[in-house]
Amino acid sequence: MEFQLGSSGIEGTRWSPPQAGFVKINFDGTVFGNSNSSSVGAVIQYHNGVVMASCAEKLNQAYKAEEIEVLATLKALQFAFDLGFQNAILEGDSLGLIKALKVEDHNLSPLGLLVEDVKLATNNFVSLLYYHIKRNGNSVAHNLAKHATRIPDFQVWMEDVPSHVVSFLHSDVVHLP
Repeated sequence: MEFQLGSSGIEGTRWSPPQAGFVKINFDGTVFGNSNSSSVGAVIQYHNGVVMASCAEKLNQAYKAEEIEVLATLKALQFAFDLGFQNAILEGDSLGLIKALKVEDHNLSPLGLLVEDVKLATNNFVSLLYYHIKRNGNSVAHNLAKHATRIPDFQVWMEDVPSHVVSFLHSDVVHLP
C-alpha cells in the first residue's frame, strides 16, 4: 500500500485530475444540527474529470464534525471498493483526518477507533494516496452531502451527479486540458 499526504490542485483550492491508472474519490460530510441529522457524499472521477459514480447518504443522527468526516471516508472507500476500483486517490477537506490516516499510531478514543476502521478499509486497495483539498476544491462532494437531506437514506448515480451539482462539476473540470 502506498500512502502520500499532500495538497491537491492549485494551492489545494481546485480539483486536479488523478494520475493515469487511478481514480479520484472526493468525499465530504455535513451535520445539520437543526434537524438532528448528518449526511455524506462522495464522487469518483477519472483523470479527465468524467464521473464514474457518485453517492449521497442521509444519517438520522447529528454527529460531531470530525466523526461525520470519518464516516464519509468510510462510505467513500466502501463505495469505490464495491465498484471494483483498486488504485485511488482519496481526497477530502478535513486536514486533521487526512493526517490521522497517515499516522501509524493507534488511537483508542472513539474517534480514533473510527479512523482505525478507515485504515482497515484501505487494505482493500492496491494503491491508495491521501490528499487534502480546501473546501472550495471539494465542492462536488460537499454539495452531494448537502443534497442528502432531500433523499430518504442512500442514493447512487452511475456516471452522473444530481442535476444541481453539475455546475460544480463543470467548474472543476473547465481548466483541464
